[in-house]
Amino acid sequence: MSAPLANVGILSIGSMGLGIANLLQAHNYRLVPQCDYILSIVPPRDAVVTASRIISALNSSPAPRPTSGHPLYFLGLNAISPSTARAINATFESQTPALRFVDGGIIGGPPSLASDSTWKRPGIPISGPHALTAAPVNGKHLADTLNTEYVSPTIGSASGLKCCFASINKGIAALALQSFSTVSSLEVLPHMQKYLEEYSPAVEHQHHDQHLRRDRDHDHLVLHQGLR
Repeated sequence: MSAPLANVGILSIGSMGLGIANLLQAHNYRLVPQCDYILSIVPPRDAVVTASRIISALNSSPAPRPTSGHPLYFLGLNAISPSTARAINATFESQTPALRFVDGGIIGGPPSLASDSTWKRPGIPISGPHALTAAPVNGKHLADTLNTEYVSPTIGSASGLKCCFASINKGIAALALQSFSTVSSLEVLPHMQKYLEEYSPAVEHQHHDQHLRRDRDHDHLVLHQGLR
């Protein structure tokens, strides 16, 4: 087996972190505590305290990693506001200047291996002055493996993009659900569907796809319960 491309630490307790861990291991990255990259994928409320723990660990004695050599990259992939991302970066710069903070967000579901042995991966916009592709330990390969896109040299841009995408995506779904529920209670749902198909077919097709996904998930749940 060839040598690992880099050592990566993942701070996460959820399915997204597990999926990314599986993706990286499948692409010859080693997951270890002493690493070249740290990926923070935690709930928004834990982002600041997680960064603080990293600072405490790096400033402990003896030092957990050599002070000379390549810098440690910290990828903040939490769903946080741009202001929080900038605050975390400012704290890193003042207390651990050797660390390179990369602002980011995850758009889509956890990575998964498809039946044709290819990986379905979420999109990861990243931003900040330290481009991941320029990282010295196979940074470009890691950036490609994670399906990242460098969107701006400004800290907070990637976090803001992630938050705005989630707001639009979830907001539209909520409005559509309320609208369809209302017309259904008024017993004019077929007429609504007819008008959507004629004047706004994209919305109607999205509604149809949501129904298919809901029915599929329901069938999976029934099957799972039946096998218990």
